[in-house]
Amino acid sequence: MNMTKPMKTIFSTAAVCIVIAFVSVASVNASDNDIALDAPIEHQGNKHKMKRMAKALSLSEQQQVQIKAIKQQVKEQHKALRESMTQFKEEEKKLLQTKSFNEDAYSALYEAYQPIFAQIALIRVKNRHAVFNVLTEEQQEKWLKMTKHHKRNTKKARG
Repeated sequence: MNMTKPMKTIFSTAAVCIVIAFVSVASVNASDNDIALDAPIEHQGNKHKMKRMAKALSLSEQQQVQIKAIKQQVKEQHKALRESMTQFKEEEKKLLQTKSFNEDAYSALYEAYQPIFAQIALIRVKNRHAVFNVLTEEQQEKWLKMTKHHKRNTKKARG
């Protein structure tokens, strides 16, 4: 193909302009996504988790309703403890922002909130137990395998 010098210049300039335009559009889209990440996000993780669980374990409609009721009850129990946990986090933050770390103060703080931590752990275990008892024996076996697999993958990801 035999092009004259002015044609080569025009094509190369057009190509550079097209590349710049694509980069600009990609840059704007990337910053739009960053803005969206900063916006408040409605947490739908549990909704999707429930769908995956229902599909993986072949849950009946009745089982799904029972598990949703259990989850709602747990959510209400956690609401009662959320205020205490927020207060703990604020006090912990104050301790961490001091110039020198006071181990005794942190131990005292942690010890003061220990009953709340125990309540939260108890709620979680009761929740798992209640969900486990909604499942049939085959579903229970499959669920145990799934949780074991999930724990193994989580440990790998954490290193």
